[in-house]
Amino acid sequence: MADQNQHEQHLLFALSQSDECAFAEIYKTYWKLLHDTAYKRLGDEDQAKDVVQDIFVKLWDQRETLAIDNLKAYLQTAARYQVYNLIAREKVNDTYFKYLASFETSLGGADQHVLYSELQERFGVILNKMPLKRREVFELRYEEGLSTHDIAEKLNITQKTVQNQLIKAVDSIKEALFMLFLLLAFLFRSI
Repeated sequence: MADQNQHEQHLLFALSQSDECAFAEIYKTYWKLLHDTAYKRLGDEDQAKDVVQDIFVKLWDQRETLAIDNLKAYLQTAARYQVYNLIAREKVNDTYFKYLASFETSLGGADQHVLYSELQERFGVILNKMPLKRREVFELRYEEGLSTHDIAEKLNITQKTVQNQLIKAVDSIKEALFMLFLLLAFLFRSI
């Protein structure tokens, strides 16, 4: 156990010095454990891989400033944290869609058509205002159904960049549509 701890500390020191071999060894040693941790909670292979990728990207990005006593515990905690953040974001997205569905059931046919057309128009405007790469990433993910890994390969960018662009795209869409939902809720309650 002491030898394992010493070896981890040696790896962490080497990592802090930007030693790519140390990073590769950490990656090989802990990838499966982190993947299994994420997959057990998410039940989705692509999302689990994305979580693990995020963890290792952050580990590399913060290598010079990290103070880790127990690498295994640190990485497992990071995996759980990433999973919880992902679930929380999805629940927020779910709330908007449930809210929209409640409008559908309470509106008549003509009103539904007007609402749907307005939402489509607003969505198009939001997409067109996005930077070109962000819009391309968003469309590849949500219209073509590609994984973040596949998008990264197709666009020759990192998976982390893909994830960051998706988060920014979804946040801007949620913000714009939320204001429309509030306005519609106010209008329909006063009718």
